[in-house]
Amino acid sequence: MPEPAWTIRPATLADAPGVAVLLTELGSPDVDTAEARRRLARAREQVFVAERGSELGGLVAATIEHYFGHELPLVQVTALVTSPAARRSGAARQLMAAAMDHAVAHRCAGIELTCGLAREDAHAFYRSLGYTATSHRYWLAA
Repeated sequence: MPEPAWTIRPATLADAPGVAVLLTELGSPDVDTAEARRRLARAREQVFVAERGSELGGLVAATIEHYFGHELPLVQVTALVTSPAARRSGAARQLMAAAMDHAVAHRCAGIELTCGLAREDAHAFYRSLGYTATSHRYWLAA
């Protein structure tokens, strides 16, 4: 019997413990529940979570950005992560669909995201959703 689909909903402060675990999975080892709660309270990001029963299987964080070079705003996906148990279950696909719904609802031109060069599976996933690589991201720490 196939597992039920994930429920995608806006994250709440009550999700902070599970969000902390997911952010640690993403590579942020210093995120505890209090830090996750602070991040969830940020007004400019919309965070959606994938939930099935009592399991928090993933999250996507989306920020609406107005760039000088674009007429319309863009949604920037600042985080996408699924738990090991939720991988290849459709959770990430549903989360990215929620990000697109968010973009459409706010009349954005589209979605942009960055992805580490070594994350080959993630690159393949984004291509499977129709995303194309359009630039390189450069970074210099302040």
